[in-house]
Amino acid sequence: MTYCSACGSALPAAAGFCTRCGADNRHHPKLLVACFVHCGPRLLWMRRALAPQKGFWAIPAGFMESGESMVEAAARETREETGVVLDPAQLSLFMMGTISFISEVYVAFRGAAPDLACSIGPEALDAQFFSRDELPWDEIAYPQANHSILAAYDNIESGRFQQYHCEMTADKNDLTPIAYGPLVAP
Repeated sequence: MTYCSACGSALPAAAGFCTRCGADNRHHPKLLVACFVHCGPRLLWMRRALAPQKGFWAIPAGFMESGESMVEAAARETREETGVVLDPAQLSLFMMGTISFISEVYVAFRGAAPDLACSIGPEALDAQFFSRDELPWDEIAYPQANHSILAAYDNIESGRFQQYHCEMTADKNDLTPIAYGPLVAP
């Protein structure tokens, strides 16, 4: 790991614990949750205020905390980073997978926002909803995940929501549909 998963500080080589916040950064998988939130044809994005990828746009995401369910963690991270409040019970599974080269397991949910209102928390420089055409593609924090972003836009535009499994290793990045959910208007 290069950066602390708790505070974003650079980690010294072979560090197990962050020297800034004391977080455990040993190489066991961490559970990352994300939330693909749409309002009409637009997805919710946040401009990262912390390293890594500070200043770049990302889907709201973060690490699950003790005592939370996965949907509670996804709703909390979305609220903390963008000000968008979601009912965890209204979130649906969108994607799950592994990012083996950084020892993370992630689960992404999808949800709908009633309007385009956003506000930012301390981990975000900005928060906005973008359509596929409005998105500043050259400012994406993790372009290696663009196939997931394109799948989300495809699902929103078609109103047909799939679930996916993704496996990211140093050598491959596969996104595989695993199921269709009910037809829902975008």
